[in-house]
Amino acid sequence: MVSVDIVGLIISIVLVSIRYPHHALAAALANAIGQVLIAVFFAGNIEKIVTAGAFSSAAITNLSEFKAVLFVVSGPLTNFIISKMAGGIEFVSTAHLVNPAAVLKHPFAVINLRFAVISLILSICQFF
Repeated sequence: MVSVDIVGLIISIVLVSIRYPHHALAAALANAIGQVLIAVFFAGNIEKIVTAGAFSSAAITNLSEFKAVLFVVSGPLTNFIISKMAGGIEFVSTAHLVNPAAVLKHPFAVINLRFAVISLILSICQFF
């Protein structure tokens, strides 16, 4: 079962980037696709997926502890890889990395990095 939580998606878009919501939505989509691909790769039984941006969760069975940890970090890892592939983070000041309303030269890379950090923190909190 796949469900989309609009409220969680809007909150995560506001947390990640107010100025570039379309990039934040693409980052949320990449996060969900990364989780689904890892679940399929590890042959886990997907019971339920709730797509809510950075607040996404899933119920997967038939995974060992190590594979479950890899599943938890797969979404943020996908966002981090996309962020590094897009490039341009090196030229952004730290104040612009943290500010969700900042004007960015490379918004896709920065927004994916922000999304990866927020999603990783929330995923680890949900796992434990």
